[in-house]
Amino acid sequence: MAFNTAIFYDIENLLKGYSFSPETAANLSLSDILAAIKAAGCVGQIALQRAYANWSDPRLAIMRGEINELGIDPIQVFGFGREAKKNAADIQLAIDAVDLAHNRPGLEIFVIVSGDGGFSALAKKLHEYGKTVVGCAYRSSASRIFQAVCDHFVWLADPEADELADARPYPGLPSRMTGVTDSRNVRLAARIQPLEGDWDRDLLVRKAREVLEWYQQDPTARSDLNGPGIVLSVVQEALRYAAGPSANLRLGFPKFVEFLQHVCGGTPLCVVRRTDSQPVLAFRAQARRLGEILPDLPAREIHSPEVYRALLSAGAPIVRLPPASEVLAVARWIAEHPPSEQPVGALIEETTAGLQGTVASEAVKLVVLALIASGAFQRKPDGVPLADQTLTLRSEASTAEHLFVRLRNLAHQKLTAALGECRAEVLDQILPHAP
Repeated sequence: MAFNTAIFYDIENLLKGYSFSPETAANLSLSDILAAIKAAGCVGQIALQRAYANWSDPRLAIMRGEINELGIDPIQVFGFGREAKKNAADIQLAIDAVDLAHNRPGLEIFVIVSGDGGFSALAKKLHEYGKTVVGCAYRSSASRIFQAVCDHFVWLADPEADELADARPYPGLPSRMTGVTDSRNVRLAARIQPLEGDWDRDLLVRKAREVLEWYQQDPTARSDLNGPGIVLSVVQEALRYAAGPSANLRLGFPKFVEFLQHVCGGTPLCVVRRTDSQPVLAFRAQARRLGEILPDLPAREIHSPEVYRALLSAGAPIVRLPPASEVLAVARWIAEHPPSEQPVGALIEETTAGLQGTVASEAVKLVVLALIASGAFQRKPDGVPLADQTLTLRSEASTAEHLFVRLRNLAHQKLTAALGECRAEVLDQILPHAP
């Protein structure tokens, strides 16, 4: 297979603007994005990768190790004035892509990792050069125009577990309806009360089906169900409101689409993957003309490593952990080389270098962030973002075993809060007791 693929990362778009938090940058995994692109099967061998951002921003220091390991060239973009300008990176990316299309005829596939509609014109220009264009973005922020002009589109998992939680609501909505943005869901939220207090499996399913029943009664939603279907991001917004942001995880379904396939069982509705690969909710009687009907799914076991990992990755504090052997290696190195007033980016780089390539920078980052969430470090000064703080290992967390116990306690507390119970034998498969 020829080295015919170029990948361009619009970091600003991936971080959803200049006002991103250090935690957002920390949770962005370019390794996961690259894996998703390769898994889509629409690219060849990668000849070059470029990532566009103001890399002098201290909030991005946490990403340096990962881009070096992945062979991504960081392209520095300051903006065109005294303040950062929104389109600076976009313009530089577009110029570079057209230049490469003209001067590097061996590059046949151009992957643009961004949901910005402004790249539609770039995609059309690349088509004039006979190039294939692959778009790559979050469902919540992808331009439909850009999606339409791309030859292929790869959907990314949003690093913000609750991407709808901070959405701008309709003016005047009650606080309980924060995050409801779709007009159909605004009407739904005015009629359906969200779950409160304790829950069980049957109650969550009944509440989710109450939402589906409302869609069938609302004239606009019913028309959509009979027509093109309702995209899952809209359904997810409604179910987040009615049943809580982690309802799918609490029923043992890490993927929302699988949760909806379960809820649709025994109802007139189903999930269908349209011919454009977009899954939607639709009436079963109309679904076959849209595409492939996805099967209804039976109930699942809640207490499984897959569900536990998904729950740990959802909501604050985010706890994403590599294999236990890598967690232990990082914990041992940090215990043996305790940081004192060290920035988080420097700690990740120093630890990665100290482990001499046995643990990838991304895995080191995940462990360090989990340790920070566990309270293993003193953070100074207080009241400023993580990127502006320094870390000092606490004296009471001075061994690898102590660090392991902190991580396990953090995971146990989070899982118990989400599920009401955390089974030790399942947690052992993710984070066994320290040897």
